[in-house]
Amino acid sequence: MSTEEILNALKDQKVTEFPTELFEGNKINIVHYLNQLVNDHETTVAALLPDLCYERSYVYQMFNGTRKPTRTFLLRLSILLHLSFNEAQQLLLVAEKPMLYPKIRFDAVIIYALEHDLTPAGIEEILYELKEPSLFERIS
Repeated sequence: MSTEEILNALKDQKVTEFPTELFEGNKINIVHYLNQLVNDHETTVAALLPDLCYERSYVYQMFNGTRKPTRTFLLRLSILLHLSFNEAQQLLLVAEKPMLYPKIRFDAVIIYALEHDLTPAGIEEILYELKEPSLFERIS
């Protein structure tokens, strides 16, 4: 159902008859989305493993749905896949994580990095200079 059709259906309903069935099945599956992103960027999870800075099993658990991806994981993945700012925002939205907000200094660095296609080392340098937490610190 298109957005316009959903909007029209919502306008036609009484509050007591909210059409919850319109949203069944419309939620994007984050596991499918993550795997599709990796495929679309012509890489593999195995190729991303060293730069994601997580234990191998932990990464695969996020890609198979055993664990929910964290915001940090999603930001790392966004950088490594060279996503645009809008693509990274969409990824965070699909994963139901807080979107990047430019008034938060850490988020502003990530936005800058996405817009300027910075490397993880370049991002870490800026974060360090601003005394912000590391994005790519190894997590075991």
